[in-house]
Amino acid sequence: MYSRQHIVAAARGDEQMDIVIREVNLVNVFTAEIYQADIGIKEDRFAAIARYENDVPAFQMDGEKEIRAKGKYAVPGFIDCHVHIESTMIPPDMFARAVLRHGTTVAVIDPHEIGNVLGAEGVNYMVEASKGLPVRILTTIPSSVPAVPGVETAGAEFHPEDIAELLRLPDVVGVAELMDYVGVIKQNPRMAGIVQKGLDAGVLNEGHLPRVSGRPLQAYLAAGVNSDHESRTEAEILEKLRAGMLIYIRESSVSQFADIAAKAWETVPYSSNIAMCTDDIEPNDMLKNGQMNRVVRRAIEEGIPAPLAIRYATLNGAIRYGLRDRGAIAAGYLADFSLVDSLETMQVHDVFVQGKQMVKDGNVAVDITSSIPPLLKNTVQLPPLKEEDFIIQAPQDNGTVTLNSIEMTPIGTTEKGTLELEISNGKITALPDDYVFASVVGRHGQNRKPFVGVLKNAGLKSGAYSTTVAHDSHNLVVVGTNARDMLLAAEQLQKAGGGLCLIEDGQVMAQVDLPVAGLMAPEPIEELSPKVDQFNEVARSMGVKVGRRSPSMALSSLTLTVIPAIRISDLGLVDVNTQQLIPLFVEE
Repeated sequence: MYSRQHIVAAARGDEQMDIVIREVNLVNVFTAEIYQADIGIKEDRFAAIARYENDVPAFQMDGEKEIRAKGKYAVPGFIDCHVHIESTMIPPDMFARAVLRHGTTVAVIDPHEIGNVLGAEGVNYMVEASKGLPVRILTTIPSSVPAVPGVETAGAEFHPEDIAELLRLPDVVGVAELMDYVGVIKQNPRMAGIVQKGLDAGVLNEGHLPRVSGRPLQAYLAAGVNSDHESRTEAEILEKLRAGMLIYIRESSVSQFADIAAKAWETVPYSSNIAMCTDDIEPNDMLKNGQMNRVVRRAIEEGIPAPLAIRYATLNGAIRYGLRDRGAIAAGYLADFSLVDSLETMQVHDVFVQGKQMVKDGNVAVDITSSIPPLLKNTVQLPPLKEEDFIIQAPQDNGTVTLNSIEMTPIGTTEKGTLELEISNGKITALPDDYVFASVVGRHGQNRKPFVGVLKNAGLKSGAYSTTVAHDSHNLVVVGTNARDMLLAAEQLQKAGGGLCLIEDGQVMAQVDLPVAGLMAPEPIEELSPKVDQFNEVARSMGVKVGRRSPSMALSSLTLTVIPAIRISDLGLVDVNTQQLIPLFVEE
């Protein structure tokens, strides 16, 4: 931390600036204007901004170093209001290096993926490994470990007293997305207690509220939760904005909502309660398409004026989290900013953090490593398995049965369907076209055989697909057309300590090892990304169509028991709205 004395002296003109950015197009997020200016930086802060009028700056500034930036745009450092580092499949230091290249200088993380695997140990690891990095990483404490107790089994279970203890960790700003919105609305003791712990600690309670409106929405807000990144229709966003809920425009590898958010913005263009987040972005997607800069780019493409889109990605997030000296380019603010070539492409050229250049010409210019080693331990603890464990056992030897099935929709939700099948010898070993077997195997030492159900619209034509990235309890999901390949797909990930695997005709077609909690790999994004790319290419060739943009995330939400309407867990089929297990076989 620097003394303000020299910064103020430089602002007065009594001392030389350390850096002056000349003739840049400044994006002013306070007034939503863009104009030419010189930016003076002293030590770690902006000291003065000189706006140009008639091609002349309002006052002259001298700098020890001067950067000519005519034609470029200066934008504040982006603030990602909600992101799971684990979804990038790399640990915090590699994450910081990756997002910095795209202009993100603050990230508010929710480590509930690793929390569901390793409990408090995992959360503590993420907090410790995030210290001292050039990207300021703030933490929200996972509320959903597991998301819905009683219908799934995670590697740990957080209760209100656990949340209260974890809220004492450094750089904690809130309770993470309260995904059990049914529990919050109905005020069940666990969820009401967790929300109250956040209120008692004076931190934010972050929301997760898909397809909820009317009185239930009002109840969720009344409980003390006031943000959402799961709104999926224009009407839903409008209702929530009007109710005072902060809406995060999200563009992830799985769900993209900039278009509907822009339509809602057209109706209420003066809304102040809009910010941005990425939520889940896989490594190869980030490397190719960016991170927070992609959210801004998409919002601009959909018609939101560039200065406002940038405000949503900077100042509004800073206000949300009480970061009084971040989120804008103005005297006294920390000098976190980027130079971009074009607001249409949002291609980041240079990045400065607290006045120091961290990215030059698109390349990270400093060494970024954590003093905390990767948390390497095999967390894939499966029971002994054999082929017949992946075959559905029918309740009768012969005749016709009707099964409840999961039907995937294009927007990532699911609907409950039914499937009538002829059986023989009491087993179901084959399914009609566009149906596959979907199983969940507890990997947290449950010592329980797989639950096997039926999934429609996944697209897989042959073989098997397995993953330990299975929100949010992160058990082992294996989807396939036959038991032999499904067994091998499970065994491969058990040996690897987790990851992604594709099997066809008894052969490994593609595999990505994620030995850190079965979620992350301790390697740079540039090394991991080609492996994920190759996995995606093979997945598409095998017919996988769910998550066409990123097939490696295609099955990650199949077990997400808080996204309507039907999901699958290690315990069975789950009705999300009632939070009850439902039978696989439809009773006569």
